[in-house]
Amino acid sequence: MYTQAVEPAPVAEPERIRALDALRGIALLGILMVNMAAFKGLSALELFPRPESLRTVADQIAFWVIQSFFFIKFYPIFALLFGLGFALQIERLTARGAEATRVMWRRLLVLLLFGLIHGLFIWAGDVLLLYALCGMVLLALRGLRPQSALIAVAAIWGLQFLCCFSCGALTVWWALAGGEPATGQTSFLAAIESEARVAYAQPSYWVAQQFRFREWLWMLANAVFWLPNVLMMFLFGLYLGKVGAFAQLSEHRRLFGWLAVMGLLMGLVANASCGYGILQGIRTDNELLSYGWLMVLVVMGPVLAVGYVGAFAWLWQAWRGLERLLVPVAAAGRMALTNYLMQSVICTLLFYGYGLGLHGKVGVAQGIGLTVLIWLAQVVLSTLWLAYFQYGPMEWVWRSLTYGKRLPMRRPAVAGG
Repeated sequence: MYTQAVEPAPVAEPERIRALDALRGIALLGILMVNMAAFKGLSALELFPRPESLRTVADQIAFWVIQSFFFIKFYPIFALLFGLGFALQIERLTARGAEATRVMWRRLLVLLLFGLIHGLFIWAGDVLLLYALCGMVLLALRGLRPQSALIAVAAIWGLQFLCCFSCGALTVWWALAGGEPATGQTSFLAAIESEARVAYAQPSYWVAQQFRFREWLWMLANAVFWLPNVLMMFLFGLYLGKVGAFAQLSEHRRLFGWLAVMGLLMGLVANASCGYGILQGIRTDNELLSYGWLMVLVVMGPVLAVGYVGAFAWLWQAWRGLERLLVPVAAAGRMALTNYLMQSVICTLLFYGYGLGLHGKVGVAQGIGLTVLIWLAQVVLSTLWLAYFQYGPMEWVWRSLTYGKRLPMRRPAVAGG
């Protein structure tokens, strides 16, 4: 019997899950809230601000809020959404009879290209390359049963907890006991940060670019510390996608309720404590103390991220007006790739020497205000753009390259009466 091959196509607008778009839009705010510190400090490798930037109480509170409730919470949410979307795309493509594996490979390779261009020529703090690489691992694991994916998540987090929590606790103890950090490591990081401040402050893009090539390599090596979190959240997203958690929110309300309660109860206390510990390390010029609390934060950040996702999904189903309220935010989420890349372009042009050169002139608290302002502008622009076009600019390029054809960009005309 002859079966006609089905040509793969992107998800149609009626098939989109609006809750996921809204969550992506919110996550864009969280991502920029964290990245703003790196943009202002000029180096993606600079984990902690210089003590002189935390002189005011407002800046100290702002730093604690970012570390406690944003740092290492929103890139895991994006990873979870990536894994969830991955599962949904595989399911839709398979249901249509398309070659899902080939389409997903092309999709990941295009994302890999975007990550390389972004990281090498715009901002070295790129996360797209890491997502593409982890996506290739996820593609190999796509056949996992939901229970097996959940077991893998628990195993990765458990191993990470043993390593990070034990090392972090020992480091905090050593710091409080008066121990000194390894001078080789601290001097190496300090040298990179100092070189970054000089290179990115120059009015020449090429001078900055020569340093960015090297910084990108250092960031790539540094990614090994964040890889378990990304892979773990990819797998958790795969689990949620396979069980249809967001596709049938009402049927999984209890699951999201438990995720919210457990994630928020465990995550809020742990992350607030870590944020305070890191702040104390900076205020007392005890770098070892800050690094110790950071290691604990690495493993507890995703716990709070899961709590955020659970609370959002539960509220989305329980509060009917939330969907209508977040329509503009969902528009920004539909253009998440465009908006993520645009954040890097805007902020490098604001702070780097080949732009406005505002580095060192915006405090931590002021950075929060600037973050919200940029995000709100993206929400408005995304809403206006999608009133006329079906995809964001980069989403259109991504889909066109994935499906090997030029997709229609403008919305089809609606016959008027």
